[in-house]
Order: sequence, then C-alpha cells, then structure tokens
Amino acid sequence: MNHIVFITGAPASGKSTIARKVAEYFPKSLHIQVDHLREMMVKGVEMPDHDWTEEASRQFQWARSTAIYMAKLYASQGVDVVIDDVCVPANFPDFYASLFADPAVRRVLLMPTPAALVGRLQKRAGPYDKFLADFLPWFYNFLEPMPKAGWLVLDTSDWTIEQTVDELLGRIGALPDESPDGSQTNAEKL
Repeated sequence: MNHIVFITGAPASGKSTIARKVAEYFPKSLHIQVDHLREMMVKGVEMPDHDWTEEASRQFQWARSTAIYMAKLYASQGVDVVIDDVCVPANFPDFYASLFADPAVRRVLLMPTPAALVGRLQKRAGPYDKFLADFLPWFYNFLEPMPKAGWLVLDTSDWTIEQTVDELLGRIGALPDESPDGSQTNAEKL
C-alpha cells in the first residue's frame, strides 16, 4: 500500500497548503480536503460557528468517513494520499479511528504557537478569520493536552512552507537524502 498522510491543526496552521505540497512530491497522488467534502452539500450544511451541534458532528463524520474510504481505495491502487482536516471537535481523532488503526498511516499535527496563528490569520484576512482568531484559545485548550503518541508534531511558527514540507517528508521517510534542488533536508540538519 502507498503512503497515507493525515495532516491536521488549528485554522491557519497551513494544513491545506502543506498537504497540497506534500502530495505534489509523490509521482501519483491525491489530496483530500475534508472541508471540501463537507461543503459539497448544496442545502442543509451545518457550519459550526458559535455552537457545536449534533448535526455538525454528523456532517463532519460523513465527510471524514468519505475521506477514509477514498484514502484507502486510492492507496490500494498505488496512489499516495494526503488528507487535511481541521482538528475539531476535541475528540476528532476518534472520527479517524479506523484510519489510524493502520500503523502505516502517518499522522501529522501542525502546531505553531497561538501568536504565530493570529499573525497568519491577520495576514489572510478571510471572511471567518477574525472569528477564528477569537477561538484559538479554544483549539489550544484541547490540542496542548491531547495525547500525541503516534503523531509527528511540528511547531512551524518560524518555518516557511518549503521548510515545513521538507521536514515533514524527511520525518515520514518519504524524502531522499537530498531535496530536488540538491540541498540537505531539514531532517538531516537536526
């Protein structure tokens, strides 16, 4: 079976950007954005804003179950798969229990400091970014104590996108001794 890499973190941690770049590294790959799966609903989509509802949980589970099915299907056919999903609610790893049961699945938590995330959200200035900045303490209240055994946790506060991708690929064993440009990888520099 090919690589399945699962990337999560708080909003603005770089999940989608990093996941796309990691997927581009492999010769045959699929990038699954769980947000896009949820947003495929035309009517009745439940977007969590101030409250987390049972319906929001149900819709997150549908999208996550779809992502798991897609990842396993594509990986069994020789495709490397990178999934990105936001880390909500606090029990989000439970939603992925069937995927994480496979020890070959690489779990990555992008965990820049809250201050770094606020800076990123301010630069991004999207329609929900002010709201998200207000909720960062809520994310970190469960991310910081979350059991991290089996996770690759990366503090990307001061890293570029390229440094993060190199580090991630090096740490999951997907990166050769040299980057495509011939320079050493971040993993080798540690």
